[in-house]
Amino acid sequence: MSTTFNKPSYYLQATLYFMDELKKELLHLGLSDKESAVYLAALELGPSPVQDISHKSKVNRATTYVMIESLSSRGLMSTFQKGKKRFYVAESPDRLMSILRLQQKELEEKKSELEGVLPMLMSLYNAEGAKPQVRYLEGLEGFETTRAVFEQLEGDFIQVTALDEWGNLEGVDMRDRDVHLDKLVKDGVKGRVFALKQDRDLSWMPEKANIELRFLDENRFPIKGELAVRGSHVFLFSHRSSVLSLVIVSQEIADVIRALFDLAWEKAA
Repeated sequence: MSTTFNKPSYYLQATLYFMDELKKELLHLGLSDKESAVYLAALELGPSPVQDISHKSKVNRATTYVMIESLSSRGLMSTFQKGKKRFYVAESPDRLMSILRLQQKELEEKKSELEGVLPMLMSLYNAEGAKPQVRYLEGLEGFETTRAVFEQLEGDFIQVTALDEWGNLEGVDMRDRDVHLDKLVKDGVKGRVFALKQDRDLSWMPEKANIELRFLDENRFPIKGELAVRGSHVFLFSHRSSVLSLVIVSQEIADVIRALFDLAWEKAA
């Protein structure tokens, strides 16, 4: 008993399968389902009027125009006028490599952007968890990151800061501190600050609304760094020789430090 098959039907099925696989690959490259259908139809037809591409791709005519415009913006289709008719033509599949290169470039840019904000995101990670979260950052860039985290939190803040140390640290612009404080003031944030200094002259520091400042003698309290608490976040900074930043996220620890600060604040009144 011999086996026979319908040859045209067999080739039709093989062609449909082949086109289906090509369409899947185009989808992986970022083309939409209808963009893929229109592009494949245009590739197969060559220069054609829109109605032929619409019929071949099984995409309605109005949508085919939209897909052609989208593909043209990607450099995958072009158009030309011949007599009174307008023809549309698919560009060489080599142009698909440009899409891959563009996607790769965009991915690298997104990776770079993520690396820039990752320390800030990590500082906020699991803020409500029962176990304290500790984040360590190094350098002025790390300090700027923690400062951005501080500004995004809610509620009042307390701070103990060694002003002379900051003034002597290489690469630090004290004007940045004013910008930071101005932002907090603008947002209506209240704060209390212990300023450690060898002398009591604080006239060089501009007054900030809602921020109280009290003096601590650095000779009696030789603190060479900075402490700040806002919400459930505790910020510790060491800047004796280089800037080191430590962020602890724990409501319990923040409450303990805040209570000790309140005690010192009352005694210093």
